Amino acid sequence: MDINLDTLRDAIAAEVSRREYERLAATGGEAAVAGGLVDAVEAFEPIDLEGYLPEPPSEPQHVPPELVVELLPEGRLYNLLRHKRIAPHLQRPRFYSLLTRASRLPGGASFSNMAYLVGRGIAYRVPWLARLIDESKQWRYLPGRLAGFEYQANQGLYAHALATQRNDEYLLRRIQTLEQRLRELQARQPAASVQAPVAETKPEPGMPAELYVDFEARFRGSPEEIRGRLANNLPLFQAVAALGSEPVLDLGCGRGEWLQLLADSGIRAVGVDSNPSMVQRCIDAGLNAQVGDALEYLERQPDQSLSGLTAFHVIEHVPLDVLIRLIDEARRVVRPGGIVLFETPNPENLIVGACNFYTDPTHRNPLPPALVGFLLEARGFVRVDIDRRHPADPKLLLQGQDDALIQPLNRLLFGPQDYAAIGYVP
Repeated sequence: MDINLDTLRDAIAAEVSRREYERLAATGGEAAVAGGLVDAVEAFEPIDLEGYLPEPPSEPQHVPPELVVELLPEGRLYNLLRHKRIAPHLQRPRFYSLLTRASRLPGGASFSNMAYLVGRGIAYRVPWLARLIDESKQWRYLPGRLAGFEYQANQGLYAHALATQRNDEYLLRRIQTLEQRLRELQARQPAASVQAPVAETKPEPGMPAELYVDFEARFRGSPEEIRGRLANNLPLFQAVAALGSEPVLDLGCGRGEWLQLLADSGIRAVGVDSNPSMVQRCIDAGLNAQVGDALEYLERQPDQSLSGLTAFHVIEHVPLDVLIRLIDEARRVVRPGGIVLFETPNPENLIVGACNFYTDPTHRNPLPPALVGFLLEARGFVRVDIDRRHPADPKLLLQGQDDALIQPLNRLLFGPQDYAAIGYVP
């Protein structure tokens, strides 16, 4: 008996597909998917699956109707497909493969699922349409992916900020611990062995004394202008001088404008400056001034030997530890009821704090009013007051209708350019 091998191969493949279809139909398509079956439609594209299917025969193969009945289960779909024009093709593996894939979709092997698979296969055979479908998938999932990326980025930034905050807290604790240990070590040492650096009220190296005189003349102002500013301090020192005969000491006396005002008011005064050119100008004007270091001069003075002490634009030239020693020595040499006055640029004025302060290369760093006031109180002075003075030229003030905005801006940009920290010895 002659056996057609091609026909037998197709019949076996059709039988295998039929049995798989019946098994899925019996268990239910949705249950099969829920039971862990792999969705071949989602895992592979139809165009890829076509390469694994056997090639169709060159001539149509006629299968008896009895075989068709045996291969397909009875039902509505089978009865419809028994049409004479369709029945000869039912034994094809590709048809049963289509039924099998449709049965794995939600709803089973329905007409809609089969139409979906056929349309999908046709669409993926058109190159530009396949690319369009792939791109539409990417655009559909893009918002979710962007949201996930944003979440990951925010989580990373939050973790970094939290780590930075914890590091800052750790460093602050370490600094506090080290400062406390330094205080303990200094307290254990003899007082004579703890020597602070000498005050530096002179210009930094590289600024000759004669050049600094010209620098003061250009940027500080004329002697007449400075005397007009300093005259407002006379009532404070006149009241103090009336209580005793002790002189007033002016640290960093410069060109002697303040010494001249005190002399004209009948108040004894002595000036000290590290710049010989400045001191020579004071001596030429008949004022009592000498060259020396401010802190060294104070250390040589007896206790309670002064009625007052002034330092106009001096404390911004010295380190913080030297400033504290200056305040301590001032507390010692000024008699009870005496007064001290430290004038310095006001960093509350943004233009001064950010720009004008650094015009003088010998300045170290701005000193906020609250800091100087605190140091005076902490070192024993009472009735400490901060006198903000010397506002900018009124012509520079901003004009506008919105006072809630214009006034704060004028205060920050053109407000008091200097301040004086004033304290009394109890």
